[in-house]
Amino acid sequence: MCFLYGGTDEPTGCSDFSEPTLLFRCRTVSGGWFGLMKNRLRVLRAERAWSQAELATRLKVSRQTVNAIETGKYDPSLPLAFTIARVLEQPIEAIFVPETQDISDQ
Repeated sequence: MCFLYGGTDEPTGCSDFSEPTLLFRCRTVSGGWFGLMKNRLRVLRAERAWSQAELATRLKVSRQTVNAIETGKYDPSLPLAFTIARVLEQPIEAIFVPETQDISDQ
């Protein structure tokens, strides 16, 4: 069962996925929640001395999308995650990790 969340712990009941500030969470079979992914996008971008705008151009997305991914407000679609991995020349697992996994393990 999946719900769309605003800035609270309660589902909004909204099905509009156009708002990048909303979080999409799915209830697991065990009753827990899948949440957003942690990512190393900001670090990897900085290592290349790219601005958010430059990375956005390379990804063919808006700068706001890059910012939302970096700040954890938005998880990219699977095709976008693959594009990010290709542009950064990194495996997806080196960029994105589940929220429950320690990002420093990467």
